[in-house]
Amino acid sequence: MRLGVLIVALALLAGVALADQHRTRAVSARASSDRWWCTHKALRCTGFDEAAHHERWELREHGYEIAGAALTGAILLVGGGRLRLRL
Repeated sequence: MRLGVLIVALALLAGVALADQHRTRAVSARASSDRWWCTHKALRCTGFDEAAHHERWELREHGYEIAGAALTGAILLVGGGRLRLRL
């Protein structure tokens, strides 16, 4: 596999993970606000399950970490092989 392809894949993975984290935090912030309004003013009662939302995020985050580690390992192996060939 080509080193450039692996590096681009790692960069894309990082971008997707950061965008997902940003979206997840925004949803959590809105849910927290809605929960306060529901508790104190009986408004915005959505029934959103924050615990399940957070659990799903943790599973996705774990997947991003595993994929990132695998891509990083592949980059090191391919890059190390190329370096060894040049010496």
